[in-house]
Amino acid sequence: MAQNLQQIKKRIKTSKNIFQIAKAMEMIAASKIRKAQIAVERYNPFADRIMKIVNKILDDKDFSEDIEKFAKKRAGKKMVFIISPDKGLCGGLVVNLLKKASSCIEPEDYVVSIGKKASGGALKAGYNILASFNAGTSFPKYEDIFPMINIASKFYNSGDITSVLIVYSEFKNKLVQTASIREVLPIQRDENYIDNGIDYIMEPSGRQVLADLIPYYLEVEFYNAFMNSYASEQAARMAAMRNAKDNADEISASLTNIYNRSRQEKITNEILDLANGQQGI
Repeated sequence: MAQNLQQIKKRIKTSKNIFQIAKAMEMIAASKIRKAQIAVERYNPFADRIMKIVNKILDDKDFSEDIEKFAKKRAGKKMVFIISPDKGLCGGLVVNLLKKASSCIEPEDYVVSIGKKASGGALKAGYNILASFNAGTSFPKYEDIFPMINIASKFYNSGDITSVLIVYSEFKNKLVQTASIREVLPIQRDENYIDNGIDYIMEPSGRQVLADLIPYYLEVEFYNAFMNSYASEQAARMAAMRNAKDNADEISASLTNIYNRSRQEKITNEILDLANGQQGI
């Protein structure tokens, strides 16, 4: 019995340690989400302005021939970017992301993995991996997206690929994160876009204006996906750590009850043995 009590005591201590670790990780993730939300709010005005100009050009029928290369869908090889966390402990986020990626990747397509989890999943699935990048553990920096944009632009402009897709976790709120696929190229018109009726003169041409905007458009799309992925990772980790913390607390309380009962039973047995010994005398 003494050995069993010692084992239960060790398990209680382990549960309490897990509780403390999970609580700390939950608080860290919550703090990172707040920082991500502030960064998104500061970035949105620039992103909205770029997207309005792009949609204005796409909506103007006079430029339909000029922008065919950038806006018309064509059959052919794709380039798929998969953005995932470097670390786990974020529930089913990674599994859902890789499952979503598998639904749009063909054997001949190029895959660029961002994040160690995406790299491992792409290798395991046997995808045609063109490049791999680490996602890091801090909020994504703006300059981090340029190597990915250069790869996408180079292959798209050369005609080696006909479309560019980003698979990422879209941040809905702290409770909901959805694995999503975003087609970046060719450019898709926003269905919610409403023309303000102002007539613009594009110089030298709609095609040239759109060509000059493409780098900024790609920056908006890629950085938006990176920020969503980062916020989703932190939200998923916060939820997973909260569940782990609650489970550890329940296990600790249950083991404490078992320990107290076992200890009381041991004391009672010792008293009974002592009483029986006294009667024998």
